[in-house]
Amino acid sequence: MLKAGFARLDVTPPLGTFIPGAGIQRFSEKVLDPIFLNALAISLDGETVIVVAADFLAIGMQYANELRDVIAKRTGVPVKNIMIHALHQHSAIELRAPRATNNMMGDFTFLDVLYRKFSDVAFLAVNDLTECSLSTGIKETEETIAFIRRYYMKDGSIATNPIGKYQEVERRYADADNRVRLLRFKREGAKDIALVNFQTHPDVIHKNVTSADWPGFVRKFVEHEYLDEVDCLVTVGVQGDCNHCDFFLPEYKDGYGHSKHMGRVIANAVIAMWDKTEPVTVDSLISSMEIVYNKTRTEGEELYDEMKEMSKDKDGVIARDPSYTTYANMMRIVAIRESAPIYKKLPVSVINLGPVAFVGFGGEPFTQYGWNVRAACPDRFILTSCNTNGSEGYLVTTKAFSEGGYEASSTPFTPGLEEACCEAAVKQLNAK
Repeated sequence: MLKAGFARLDVTPPLGTFIPGAGIQRFSEKVLDPIFLNALAISLDGETVIVVAADFLAIGMQYANELRDVIAKRTGVPVKNIMIHALHQHSAIELRAPRATNNMMGDFTFLDVLYRKFSDVAFLAVNDLTECSLSTGIKETEETIAFIRRYYMKDGSIATNPIGKYQEVERRYADADNRVRLLRFKREGAKDIALVNFQTHPDVIHKNVTSADWPGFVRKFVEHEYLDEVDCLVTVGVQGDCNHCDFFLPEYKDGYGHSKHMGRVIANAVIAMWDKTEPVTVDSLISSMEIVYNKTRTEGEELYDEMKEMSKDKDGVIARDPSYTTYANMMRIVAIRESAPIYKKLPVSVINLGPVAFVGFGGEPFTQYGWNVRAACPDRFILTSCNTNGSEGYLVTTKAFSEGGYEASSTPFTPGLEEACCEAAVKQLNAK
């Protein structure tokens, strides 16, 4: 008998909390909207899995492991059956070194409450388990709202987010995946649960504010459409190389209003397919995680002293001259001596739910990672998620390693990562 349960808890941090994800020192001065933990529990024949989707920029592997242990002890669900997913909002908090000493982490009262709320939301989701049926849907958004943020430039280079360089852009690199994927858990005598999966950076909102960005708006709009009938959680897919800006045009849309608009566009796709989802038969539930070991990138280590000096904050702004790509490379080189092991560990997690599967990568995978696993398993309905059970850096393609650009410059990993991660995912997808 298939069962599903849902729970949500507010984890909005206090004002003054460090807001990461912009390369500058930002501290929350205003809450535009609260941030949440959303938990989905799924059970079949005594086996239970839990997915906690957190409105966080990132949750490092160390912290994800601690949280999974806390949840396992509270719920009795095995650690291997627990996924911790950070949606990667750039207007939210993080649990990740080296920022682990930021003032949010120094507020041990809030941190203790935060860990307790992770265990609480999982516990509540398990207690909410109710008999259900499962159906799936997939639909392209009516408006293109996700764009690959890498561009071919007229000088032959590859540029990431070429702000102010519209006239230097030669052509788009590729098309992003603008399809919305939906799981509908139809429950007996309880609210239905909608799991909405979409892939692009939630970095639409800036300034010193706290917000759940477009994923928060998706939840609001879907739930409002079905008043007191549906609980909605969102997962963010392969988003490492895409965002909301189309730099092929002279102007791009941005800001809180556009974030709300994106939420409406995605929610409209959900609403359009809600009563047209395809029923699936779930006869098995298997959860697993494989650790991929990839040699740490050490290129440029001899420049450590120079890069260390350059990286020092100047009036709260980290040096970015002469380019964002140089900034990324600088921070990577500094990390080589200060925090990098010989080999980097990267978790690849899979939940097999009959013909449906969750594939979580422990970093920010490029769009191609999603294409790869779906091409290898064309008969499966696959939801991908970034920053799952870890947030270990950009997961670039083999092609991007040779081309360069911001993500390829900043990643701590080395070529071969794409093949290793996708092989680990496919191996688990085919597990019996």
